[in-house]
Amino acid sequence: MAHRTLHLWDDGFSVDDGTLFRYDDPRNRRTLEMINRGSAPLDIMNVEPGQPVDVKLEEHRGEKYVQPKAKYTPFGGSGQRLGNEVPGDSSASKPASASTTAPTSGSSSAPTTMEIDDSQPVVSLQIRLGDGSRLVSRFNTTHTIGDVYEYVNRANSDSAGRAYVLATTFPTKEMTEKLQVLGDLAEFKRGGVVVQKWT
Repeated sequence: MAHRTLHLWDDGFSVDDGTLFRYDDPRNRRTLEMINRGSAPLDIMNVEPGQPVDVKLEEHRGEKYVQPKAKYTPFGGSGQRLGNEVPGDSSASKPASASTTAPTSGSSSAPTTMEIDDSQPVVSLQIRLGDGSRLVSRFNTTHTIGDVYEYVNRANSDSAGRAYVLATTFPTKEMTEKLQVLGDLAEFKRGGVVVQKWT
């Protein structure tokens, strides 16, 4: 069974430590109506169809939403060498920095890296995996949707051997055009949340 916490703030609602869904945003009206009826809006809960979900409701009267700080996850995997193999070899360009992340819960996958260029614009994506665990990684705005799929496959062994699709949270939109550039998508101008759905 999946366990989720629905937070009700003065200016909107959020699930677990996810982003804010504002009350005054027309796109959230249907979801808000479901909450008011006592129904769980499954499209923002990151659960599979038919999967039982236990939803805990927390009201924060008089409080406005504040983005939670990223939880510290100690590095627990094997290292990967970056840069030139041969000391003093100047034929290769300066290596890109790497953003290292690990699943936050429920996954046995080893941490992986996403090579980024710090001189270029960067966005942070939270990826909610189908097994309930999460990944957070930085991507350049020049990376593609296909790069995100490749990152998920490397970071989570279950994903590499099972059919799935990545989607935005709300409104839910499947990300199937793998050549699309992240910087061209309005959903990821300032980072965002991506949900993995098994197919």
